[in-house]
Amino acid sequence: MVTVGSILGGTFGFARDNLRVIAIWSVLTFLLSLLSMVGMQPFYAAQAAALESGTPVTPNFGVLGITLLVSIIFFTVLLAAMFRAVLFPSESRFAYLRIGMDELRLFGTMMVILVGVYLLFIILGVILTIAGLMLTRLSGASGSVALVLGAGLFALMVWLTVRLSLAGPLTILERKIVIGPAWRLSRGAFWRLFLAYLAIAVILMVSYAVIIAVQMGPVLGDMFRPLDPAAHQRVVAWQAANYGFSARSLMVALVGGILGGIVFALQAGMLGVATAQLLNRGGQEHLNTVFE
Repeated sequence: MVTVGSILGGTFGFARDNLRVIAIWSVLTFLLSLLSMVGMQPFYAAQAAALESGTPVTPNFGVLGITLLVSIIFFTVLLAAMFRAVLFPSESRFAYLRIGMDELRLFGTMMVILVGVYLLFIILGVILTIAGLMLTRLSGASGSVALVLGAGLFALMVWLTVRLSLAGPLTILERKIVIGPAWRLSRGAFWRLFLAYLAIAVILMVSYAVIIAVQMGPVLGDMFRPLDPAAHQRVVAWQAANYGFSARSLMVALVGGILGGIVFALQAGMLGVATAQLLNRGGQEHLNTVFE
């Protein structure tokens, strides 16, 4: 039987059995982190100079675009490798890393979901805005109405995220873009998946808090005040001074790479483990229903 405990146990078992591979993934995450810090330093330096002189900030879209493109490719390849490690453990050469049609299909699945959900929330946003204005006019309690509608929208986002969360592993498993099978596979398993995801999310939040604290310690408080011009200027100045190739950036990238590789493996491993367990729960008849 698939339970919260079986998903968590399978996830940590996956991590325990793949320590060498996760170490390789962590090294690659470290290299990307270091490359990003070095590559973005000129951008932050230009921003800091523009803020200090009071001139408009002109983003270097070339640097931003290249950094974003490299990050998308890297994380798509890494995510596919992690799903492959769970679903096809015998294909372990090169730490499960590939660049091919599987990765392209996985990217396509993620884009279909992102675009679809984005359009859905635009439509819902317009509907809820109109409904909120009407309810506010009738009740006069604008704050309460906004709170209820916002909570409902957030709950819907969580529900959709959980229901569609298995699309990535199923894309690697079936070697085609799949949305419907992921929806059907998660039917009746929402709370088990949600509670398992929540448990891992706590670990992720703690880990990322450590990474951010290590990276941005001196200006961490300023980062939570993005609308304060002085705080924003201090953050940009700190980034311009500390990003680039140095002993400190090596240390920060190393910590971020190690923790990032581990928590990303747990996150992706959990999705793969949940997919594998749910597929096996009902035998061939259940498989036929999921992939009908």
